[in-house]
Order: sequence, then structure tokens, then C-alpha cells
Amino acid sequence: MKAMLAAFVASAVIAAAPIVLRELGYTVETTRAGDNVRLGTTPE
Repeated sequence: MKAMLAAFVASAVIAAAPIVLRELGYTVETTRAGDNVRLGTTPE
């Protein structure tokens, strides 16, 4: 019974993770648009 409940809780956490991370601002778009992103041009 404990294992089943633990599995349900783990499933809920995993299923909610993308929504929570998006709300907190951890998206691919914000990661790629940060100040530390190299744009491919080399400094001259």
C-alpha cells in the first residue's frame, strides 16, 4: 500500500513539473535568451 501511494505521489510530481517550471520562468526560451548565451560570433 505504501509503495502504491508513493508511486501516485511521484507520478503527480512528475506530471506537474513542466507546469511549475514554466510558471517559475524556467523555459528553453528564457535560457537561450539570457546574457550568458553565445550567439556564434567570435570577438574580433
